[in-house]
Amino acid sequence: MFLRKFNSFLLILLIYSFPSYSQQSRSSLEKERDENLVRIQEAETILDQTEKSKNITVGKLNVINKQIRNRESLIVNLRSDINVQSNEIIIIRNLISSLKRDLTILNGEYSNMIYSSFKSRSSLDKLTYIFSSKDYNQMFRRFNYIFQYSKFRKNQIIEINKVSDELENQEINLSEVNKKQKKLLSDELSENNKLQKLKGRQRKVISDLNKKQRNLRKEISERKEALENLDKLIRDIIRREKEALISNKDEELNILEITEGFEANIGKFEWPVRSGFISNRFGEHPHPILKNIKVKNDGIDIQTNRSSKVHAIYTGKVSTVAFIPGMNNVIIINHGEYYTLYAKLKNLKVEKGDIIKENQIIADLVTNNDGITQLQFQIWKNNIKLNPENWIIKK
Repeated sequence: MFLRKFNSFLLILLIYSFPSYSQQSRSSLEKERDENLVRIQEAETILDQTEKSKNITVGKLNVINKQIRNRESLIVNLRSDINVQSNEIIIIRNLISSLKRDLTILNGEYSNMIYSSFKSRSSLDKLTYIFSSKDYNQMFRRFNYIFQYSKFRKNQIIEINKVSDELENQEINLSEVNKKQKKLLSDELSENNKLQKLKGRQRKVISDLNKKQRNLRKEISERKEALENLDKLIRDIIRREKEALISNKDEELNILEITEGFEANIGKFEWPVRSGFISNRFGEHPHPILKNIKVKNDGIDIQTNRSSKVHAIYTGKVSTVAFIPGMNNVIIINHGEYYTLYAKLKNLKVEKGDIIKENQIIADLVTNNDGITQLQFQIWKNNIKLNPENWIIKK
């Protein structure tokens, strides 16, 4: 009896502890899946906009590559959730089997009690049994025995009802988990089909781009020249502002305060555009099509949808507004010892000398003839180029 009750205790512990752990795992996976679906929808919007142009470009390849990574990540998430559901199904089935065994034992014990009670025939027999005692002590012991026996029978009925209810609950739970798993399996199959179609489009774009290598080399050369002009522009701005600071010591305290505020937000800044993905990372990287060719980026390129607004990531003062061929309009904002640069802009909302608030809209983005809408974003500390990815929130 003790062993069965101990097993029942372990069973109840499993019933109520595993679903809690499982629910945490599922909640985490569902949150991750929702984030993935947002990224997929964002990339789908960008891809649809690039498809309106018949031109085959690296920008189109970038968004297809990003969408492939998004869908692969979603499939991994779905598989993880399917595994969680499978483990839960195994646990629930084991619980149901244990509950059925317990119920059989409880019903057997109760049947034996009913049979014993029948043999004792009636309440009159019990009274006779009590009052036929030799003395008061024996009468008390007999009365207590009958009372405890009756109480045990009532408890047995309660325990049978508990196990029966729990068994019913777990069978309902099993049905629900099975339905969820079937839905996840269906979603995984659907995502795999979409992924294969995307990979087919990727192969086609790569094939078409390989036929345009001369144009690609020209684009690399033009971009390199544009980045060099940006580099010269911001270095000139930094030099001039440093020279002006030397003759105006009163501004040093304010610059120190802004600098410290900027530094305190490393890894916490909102993106300068609210949707999109990093299509070209900071530093030197192999070209996605041309072999043995490396491309350099002084900041990051964020590919986004054509309705995106550009926001200043922090409080500062507009150092300059300029136009650079290949980069369109450019805004450089001073944040003490730090500078942020935003390029490929139109419909500028600010002018040189304006004081800018954090997250203030400063411009719209240009969409080029290939349907690509992309922000060139840089962060500098004095004359040192920094990786913007280290400063903005991870997505």
